Amino acid sequence: MPRPTIGFIGLGAMGEPMAERLLDAGHRVVGSVNRSRDAIERLAAKGIEEVATPREVGEHADILMTIVWDEDQTDRVLRGADGALSTLREGAIIVVMSTMSPVYCQELAREAESRGLHVVDCPVSGLVAGAREGTLTLMAGGDAATIDRCREVFDVLGKTMHCGGVGAGQAMKIGNNAIVLGTWALIQEVREVVGAYGMDLDRFMEILNESTGRSFVSKSFPMPRRRITWPAMPVKDLSLCLAVARQLGIEAPLVQASLDSGQPED
Repeated sequence: MPRPTIGFIGLGAMGEPMAERLLDAGHRVVGSVNRSRDAIERLAAKGIEEVATPREVGEHADILMTIVWDEDQTDRVLRGADGALSTLREGAIIVVMSTMSPVYCQELAREAESRGLHVVDCPVSGLVAGAREGTLTLMAGGDAATIDRCREVFDVLGKTMHCGGVGAGQAMKIGNNAIVLGTWALIQEVREVVGAYGMDLDRFMEILNESTGRSFVSKSFPMPRRRITWPAMPVKDLSLCLAVARQLGIEAPLVQASLDSGQPED
């Protein structure tokens, strides 16, 4: 049985090394420029096939993978004037790998089903290093049989964890990121306390990572000397978690506090 052709949209910090791994594994990958030409020009040497628009990517793809910034960009490359959704063949699979609303993915899946298409929401965890090394955690939501059709592709990128129906992958990723970012915010706050007491912060981290307070965050990320303002991605991910909580009528004060801790002071 021939390997599926992969359409790949979103050759950013995560997408480029993911596409490179797929090419190195011998997969046929077709892509188009989303924001910058640099990545696709680097991947040309690996054999990526460039077309002009997401619409043309869809014409070739058996499995269409998108990993762009957010919901709006995903919607543009799928449903926009040059979007891929209208040109995908019946039976094709859309794999949405950006972090976004579970509800958006469920609505997309219903629309896709009416066209004879399938959707898997599959955000990833593991940072750029995991994308390069093929050690990502792929948090997949969708029909088990559809996910199994993607296994050969997913296995090149990391370990696939089936979370449940469409949207469950996003719920898992949003929860994971809220925990990571909340832990980061807490460590920064506590470092300010122990630093004010006079303890050397490097020594604090060394001892913390031998103690019960250690975590993936404390062991994996360099900590700034002072608290920092959240950049765009943490704000997006924490806001997503709060939005989902509001939709479900759940209070999430610690997630709100994590978001507030990284906001610039008035």
